[in-house]
Amino acid sequence: MFRFSLVAKLLLCLMLFGTSYLKGQDQRIAMSELVLQDGRFVNPSNGEFYSGDVVSVFETDSTKTRELGTLRDGQWHGLYETYYFNGQLESSISYSDGEFDGPLERYYFDGKMIAKGTYNKGGRCGEWFDVDGTEDSYPPCPGS
Repeated sequence: MFRFSLVAKLLLCLMLFGTSYLKGQDQRIAMSELVLQDGRFVNPSNGEFYSGDVVSVFETDSTKTRELGTLRDGQWHGLYETYYFNGQLESSISYSDGEFDGPLERYYFDGKMIAKGTYNKGGRCGEWFDVDGTEDSYPPCPGS
């Protein structure tokens, strides 16, 4: 009988099962394939709230990314980014279970910052900056 070491067995399992699992981690679904239902994104093929990475592109050029983000149970969760047609970042915001939670940054088409601030569970916290020179202070963000 063949005797395999533990390492050899683990490598064999990774080769058989791990690569298909890892491939699925890099895939994004097009937002156009999802349906927005009562404020949540649903996968129409199974009727369930979608969880995973999503992407949308410009209608006039499908090679250019418009939005990137992650959904959990049909709601935004984690980093969500939007882009201008020239590829410049337009906005970056963090979500937690569908509400703003973390840093927000917004930019003009040329890359100049419009606004910067932080959210905590949907509410503004800490220092906020706006391009018109407005600076607002809110209650400190947790952990700051």
